[in-house]
Amino acid sequence: MREFRRLHPSKARWAGTAALATGALLLSGCATETTAASDPAAVECETTTESSLLLSTADLDISYIPYGILADELGYFDDECIDMTIDVTATGGPQSLLAGQTDFAMTGPEQLVAANNGAAFGAKTIYNYIPNLNIYLGVLADSDIESTADLAGATIGLEGTSPMYDAFLTKSLEPAGLGLADISTIVTGYGATPAEALKSGDVDAVLYWPGMFTSWEAAGYDTRILEGTEWSGGFDGIGLSATDETIADKPELVEGVSRAIAKSMVYLQKFPESAIKIFWAAYPERAPLPGADEDEALARDLAVLDSTLTTMGAKDHDADYTWGIQTLERWTNQIAYMEEAGTITPTAEVDPTLFFSADHIEAANDFDHDAITEQ
Repeated sequence: MREFRRLHPSKARWAGTAALATGALLLSGCATETTAASDPAAVECETTTESSLLLSTADLDISYIPYGILADELGYFDDECIDMTIDVTATGGPQSLLAGQTDFAMTGPEQLVAANNGAAFGAKTIYNYIPNLNIYLGVLADSDIESTADLAGATIGLEGTSPMYDAFLTKSLEPAGLGLADISTIVTGYGATPAEALKSGDVDAVLYWPGMFTSWEAAGYDTRILEGTEWSGGFDGIGLSATDETIADKPELVEGVSRAIAKSMVYLQKFPESAIKIFWAAYPERAPLPGADEDEALARDLAVLDSTLTTMGAKDHDADYTWGIQTLERWTNQIAYMEEAGTITPTAEVDPTLFFSADHIEAANDFDHDAITEQ
């Protein structure tokens, strides 16, 4: 059984304070329906569906607010008659889905495709959080390394091990005639540890996402992105996945979860400062300490959130944008990229439709943007 941290929301329908509770946790795993009378916040719902969502991280910071946390805090899951429980784990979601430990999980497309070497895995991405692969290789600003061509013999710091990172490094190194055998990698985790590893010389470069680079800059670490990773914008990043069974048997749940998250993205577009303060209230360990400069903390978190929303492509979308969109073309390209990088070696042609479901996306975007108001 994986170890999860359960996130306790601060919404009024729960008693107690918002906090992160650690420890081994047994999840019920599948969505169940209860009568509306058991939940005062859902009195207009004929039934309320209990469900769970798993976020993959060991360091829950503001950059994770778009992936379900804000939707929960704003009551958007309640509006869909869903009683959502959100958990976090440092290790991954696909296996937790199939084990029945959660209904929905953050996953990368490469996790689903590589899990069974290009064959059906039993789960699909139902909502695309990030329509581009938002990870980059970076170094200290004064490093002699100017591009990926200079990485021969280098040690690269990673958040963890993943087929995504292997594929990304393979494709980034290939134009310089380099491969994975020409570098070494070590796990440097989250927080300031990777930046410290750069500063100490324990690693020559790091592979992380924009929010992390922004947080390091705010903490005084001067970094820059290497040339040679611009290609990654053509590939999907993190999505939200569910089992084939959930998708087939509970389409209204899939639509409701996706719509709640889409509505929260519009809220983030309109009211980013409010979203940060909601996050602070829900998770006070992430809020400014008593006596700290709240304006400074707000500016810091706004910078991290801004870089996150920019790479999600979420800052400037118009009202007619289709949130969570997935296409056969991009999934076909994703699979070709993985085959080229050698992270899958299928014995037959891979069917992209085994790994994503978009039938509910139109319904997920059926809401009034003008009705999204500040809370």
